[in-house]
Amino acid sequence: MGFLFKVMKTQKKLIKLLVPVWLVASTQLGKAEDPPDMLEQVSGDWIIYRGDQYEIKRISSGKVHSSFYDWKGNLRNERTSDLKLNSSTGGESKTIIEQGSEWHYLAGGKTPEDSSWTGLSFAAKKAGWKTGKAGFGYGDDDDETVLDDMESKYLSVFIRREFELPEKAELKGLGLLINYDDAFVLHANGRRLFHSSNLTVDEKTGEVTVGNHEANGAEFFSLSEYASAFRTGKNVIAIQGINTKLDSTDFTLDPQVMMGGTGSFVETNRKERHESFLTDHFFKDRVWDGKIDNLQIWGRAFNADEVVALWNKGKGTAQVPENLADGLIGHWPFDGDFKDSSGNDRHGTGKNSPGFAKGQFGQALDLNGENQYVTLGGKAADYTPAGGSITVSLWFSVDEFDKRWQTLVALGDAGWSDWRIHRFGLSDNMGFVGGRWARNNASILDGKMHHIVAITEKGKGARLFLDNTLASNNAPNNQASSFAGILPDEDGWLPAVGANLQRHIGLSKPLEGEFIPMQDSLRIVATSLTQGGGNNNSFSGVYRKVDHPEEALLLAARSGDKKKVAELLKAGVSPDTASRNSYGALGYAGIGGHLEIMKLLIAHKADVNRRARFMKTPLNVTAGSSHIASAKLLLANGAEVGLANGNGAFVTHESAFWGQPEMLEFLLTEAKVDPNLRSKNGQTALHYAMWKMVRGNDEFNKPYLKCIQLLLKHGTNPDLRGGNNNRTPLEMALNNGFSDVVALLKAQ
Repeated sequence: MGFLFKVMKTQKKLIKLLVPVWLVASTQLGKAEDPPDMLEQVSGDWIIYRGDQYEIKRISSGKVHSSFYDWKGNLRNERTSDLKLNSSTGGESKTIIEQGSEWHYLAGGKTPEDSSWTGLSFAAKKAGWKTGKAGFGYGDDDDETVLDDMESKYLSVFIRREFELPEKAELKGLGLLINYDDAFVLHANGRRLFHSSNLTVDEKTGEVTVGNHEANGAEFFSLSEYASAFRTGKNVIAIQGINTKLDSTDFTLDPQVMMGGTGSFVETNRKERHESFLTDHFFKDRVWDGKIDNLQIWGRAFNADEVVALWNKGKGTAQVPENLADGLIGHWPFDGDFKDSSGNDRHGTGKNSPGFAKGQFGQALDLNGENQYVTLGGKAADYTPAGGSITVSLWFSVDEFDKRWQTLVALGDAGWSDWRIHRFGLSDNMGFVGGRWARNNASILDGKMHHIVAITEKGKGARLFLDNTLASNNAPNNQASSFAGILPDEDGWLPAVGANLQRHIGLSKPLEGEFIPMQDSLRIVATSLTQGGGNNNSFSGVYRKVDHPEEALLLAARSGDKKKVAELLKAGVSPDTASRNSYGALGYAGIGGHLEIMKLLIAHKADVNRRARFMKTPLNVTAGSSHIASAKLLLANGAEVGLANGNGAFVTHESAFWGQPEMLEFLLTEAKVDPNLRSKNGQTALHYAMWKMVRGNDEFNKPYLKCIQLLLKHGTNPDLRGGNNNRTPLEMALNNGFSDVVALLKAQ
């Protein structure tokens, strides 16, 4: 039978929803022919767009090579691996419910009366359901059926479609391909199958929490374990799409159903190479630059009085007092060596010759911030106590913060299943993750020794003491009893002192998944290396061959290949074509300064105001480049300077965000754009310029600093508030430690 969600709004944005959604239509599945060999189907060069970058993946016998480029075509990073195709099943893939097919849908805040809408007996037309093409949504300018009354009015949309499965169909070969924002619940033939991983339900209260999920391309969900829900002949699939909150600026529900050939694969010997710190920072060891002294770890949660004893009025304790020894996993004084003085023989091992210097007690580790760290001894499981609780105490100082999330001590970085004490993002503050996270807002970038105690307590939550000042993040009362605390170790890696070994840990694991050839595209589904459930978009997605005419036009426009562009336009490729999540050819030609290609596209009736990814027009895209001549050409051919992108940001925001002061000056002076234009969340271009700055990287920040100076010169109001934290630019600069920006703003 169908499944009904009842949900009530709370201050935590829990949403009230009733789960009815079904789709109705029929599609005959053609007779499968003998498919080509799986390797033959997947070999070649494939492309996918994600956000403001794209990936070209080359698959060949025994090898996979992925190159990641920014939206302007600059190489950012590369991945290589050895490939093994293990098996293939089900013959060639067939799309049963195609993209853009018609579905019955119920919207406008209406909900089905009961669960019958999930079954075949339901008469959607008689019940007043409308018909429309998938995808359903608003706010992204990429929806076939636009729900322009949904924002601020209702949270759920229900769709259903009937379809046919032929005799002898391999039901275990069914799969759902769906692009969604924010969540969905899937039913088939009156049976609830599953929901997206960002939706959680309290089975006792019925409260449903929906986390944000951007529609970054269709994701594949195998239906093999639900094969019993389907049958040959007529079937119905029903989906409820759910938005995270009423005032969400977008919504997407765009499903397809497919069946057939897949090839499981394993990638090993995985390597990565990065061209820029903008991508490398996430994979670095995030090593500490400063001192670490007197590390102690217990397999239990300390109470406040025990923390006070460790603090000892700022003097600390060099030895573990007898009354605190219960549950001690290890004690590493770092007094000139890496030995464990607890008697448990979990001695550490130095990597890249860590040094020592005067610490809180005798000597301390003195790490260079580049490659030095210490791995602790014993077994990884020693550091994830069976009781789920842990206490970590140490003294430390900072010489320099130059990396995001720089780490004092960490057991990997697999989300909530590991624990770590670290710099919080790019701030001067310390954070802790251990089942839950906590952040202490005190600034510690002063060269002094500080004491930190991180505690995870099963059945309660996480606490972080910095110099005996508490920051906590305990579970709500109705969830505390189910808080499991520290989870058992999953990867076998030992804790690192002064580093986060995420890159080493991640690359040591094989990547497993499936290749799913689909008509003119290839779906890749990673079934490992995922965090928090669902597919990891860095490894999964729908790719198209780079020589597909539409993809070829976009690539040629970006690279400046006028001859190729002309050939493709003559062959009938639309000048307004855009791949999923890409910009249009006119925008790509604009950011490359390829004026002759732009003129050629316009001569073939390209729409100079056509919106693409993030609802950006060609002028919005070009504004993020240095090519003023491209912007002038667009304006001369009717481009509207006042069209905002999906976030409500204008061309000045784009120039500031991408650090293009010359373009910004042109827009402010010649194009007469108002310097105080604000995005949907109230931010000006001044906010956007600071958004992209990276603390401690003066060279990278130079163009953004020029943008800030220009905006102030042209009358931008520095007192306007905006963003999720409703901050002024001065507050942003102070919070992020941009002293040069602070000086500029205070001088106004």
